[in-house]
Amino acid sequence: MRKWLLVIIGLAVLLAGGRPAPKEPEGLALVRVLGVDGSGPVVLTAVCGGEDQADQSRGQCAGTDFDDALAGLPWSGKEELSLTSVSWLIVSRDVELDGVLAAALRNPELGAAATVWLAEEGAAGLLGLCADPASALELLERRGIQAPTVVQALAALEDGTLTLPLLAGAEDGPALLDWEEWS
Repeated sequence: MRKWLLVIIGLAVLLAGGRPAPKEPEGLALVRVLGVDGSGPVVLTAVCGGEDQADQSRGQCAGTDFDDALAGLPWSGKEELSLTSVSWLIVSRDVELDGVLAAALRNPELGAAATVWLAEEGAAGLLGLCADPASALELLERRGIQAPTVVQALAALEDGTLTLPLLAGAEDGPALLDWEEWS
């Protein structure tokens, strides 16, 4: 009897490990990088893809403020964009950063884990220059460049000591130029 029990447990373990990974519903693209330009109107630029997703869908939406632009963003691309996988938030110098960070924290899809980066010439321009910004940003992180998360950036901004990595756009992806204090 014990032999059969062990065989059944072994088969259950094998079968459990052979299940395919869950996927997003068909026609839904996962946004990995979100760019923010302006303080009113606000322009959001979304880029999907990265090494875990071959889809390079993009979308762009403008609104009177961050929340307004965010509301229209899911339908701004060729397919519906999902904000549940945003890992990088790239902002331009002209954004109202404390408002953007607070809105990102309030949004159940965006959350607090995305890292915050500064674009030298604007987020839309930076993201428009490169084919796969998610993979390039991931490579920067593997090289030891640590940008603050949304929560860390908001806390540092309230303390008056926020420093963000400054990026320039290039064909092969965003490149680190320097670090810049946000005032």
